[in-house]
Amino acid sequence: MLKKLHWLFIKSFIGPFVGTFFVALFLFLMQTIWKYLEDLVGKGLEISVILEFIFYFAIHLIPMALPLAILLSSMMVFGNMAERYELVAIKSAGVSLLKAMRPMFLISIILAISAFFVSNHLIPKANLSWGALLYDVMQKKPAMNIVDNVFFKDIEGYQIRVGKKHKDNQTIEDILIYVNTNKKEGNNNILIAKRGKMSISNDKQFMTLFLEDGKRYQELVNDPNYNISMPHNTMSFDTYSLTINLSELAFSRTEKERFSEDHRMMNIDQLSTRIDSLDRFIARKNNAIIDYIHPYFHETSDSIKIKDSSVSKRLAYLESIKNNTPKNNVEIEEKLAAGLSPMRSNALSPATTNQSNRDDILERALQNTNNIIRITENNQNDLSSQLELKAKYAVEWHRKFTLAVSCILLFFIGAPLGAIIKKGGFGLPLVISILLFILYYVVTIFGEKLIKQGVLPPVIGMWLALGLFFPMAIFLTYKASRDSQLFNIDFYKNIIPKKWRN
Repeated sequence: MLKKLHWLFIKSFIGPFVGTFFVALFLFLMQTIWKYLEDLVGKGLEISVILEFIFYFAIHLIPMALPLAILLSSMMVFGNMAERYELVAIKSAGVSLLKAMRPMFLISIILAISAFFVSNHLIPKANLSWGALLYDVMQKKPAMNIVDNVFFKDIEGYQIRVGKKHKDNQTIEDILIYVNTNKKEGNNNILIAKRGKMSISNDKQFMTLFLEDGKRYQELVNDPNYNISMPHNTMSFDTYSLTINLSELAFSRTEKERFSEDHRMMNIDQLSTRIDSLDRFIARKNNAIIDYIHPYFHETSDSIKIKDSSVSKRLAYLESIKNNTPKNNVEIEEKLAAGLSPMRSNALSPATTNQSNRDDILERALQNTNNIIRITENNQNDLSSQLELKAKYAVEWHRKFTLAVSCILLFFIGAPLGAIIKKGGFGLPLVISILLFILYYVVTIFGEKLIKQGVLPPVIGMWLALGLFFPMAIFLTYKASRDSQLFNIDFYKNIIPKKWRN
């Protein structure tokens, strides 16, 4: 009996899951592809290139579509069974809800493992291909499209304007062409023709203009006496052929390895290596700051010494220097009187200086203080950029695990929730699923922002949403196993005394 029951649940789950997954993927794809339409339209891209772009981008959206599909499909399956009283019959046969959920739980584990491998292997490769393709598409110039009375300037060295282009896209009239192969010389080579025809080679690498009844005007700027006599050459022609190279308008591919250092295009091993390298770099940077500013200090016998070699206390000492930088000569004199002077070690002691070189010492002290501030600020900016980069790597590292765990956790929210609300189909389950997914997505994005700002460590920020949903999953599973009336309005009406109901 249990085997038949398990197959019933599996068959009931697979259909809605596949359907909701592709529907969710399509909706996310349509929602986000709009921002790239400007880069795709009007550039004469082949259909294969556009389909390749969409394919890679769809793989990129799997982490969004998969959790929503599991949540919605599990809620639909158990909602349908509860609505048709199949769950009641199953429980009356002595099979608990947790036992009935067991085959679908195994499926969710399989989906979680698959999601991890997809996130760790397939998605980084797809992101790498998509990133390189997106760069190539954005760099491509618009396709050859000459419009009446508008200068076409996308071909280097040429500006083409036609008064009228016929419907055959070849015959043109009232043609004006500026030939400017050398930008420094300006528009000194002009072609004018009354009519002509355009012809593009089969490989779309060259365009030939067959011009009729026109003139060519060219200033001889290379003539030694150009500034004096302004020599020029005017030529009339009955027919004239001009061939233009269109290779720069062609779509070209960039090597993918150029983008391989992006955090979205790495697997776990690569991310771990980058994080470890950044940790070592940051540690070296923190330790080296002392050596950078030490030459700018001169200490007298009663100076303050740093006896603790720990990085944290040395950094605190440097921070105190930065925060208490002298702002005027009075403060500098107080610093000198205290025995700590931001001067080079070969500077004279304040006790032995006379009035004549006192101003020189104070000026050097001020310059060295400014140098210390500049060094510490540059070091801080460099460390901030490295810490931000490390945070991006850490976010991506944890994301591969959170995606897998979310597949299991959202199943334990959707299945018991469907059993409680006793509604199937795309009605109420769809609304609740979308609301829960929005909550999950917003909390996830919020956690990522806090990580990149340095407010939360990655292990907390990336698991914040799952930590929020975990007690919810336990609560709903417990309520569903106890036949809770959690979402039954009549149940709450019966609790209220009759005299208060009206």
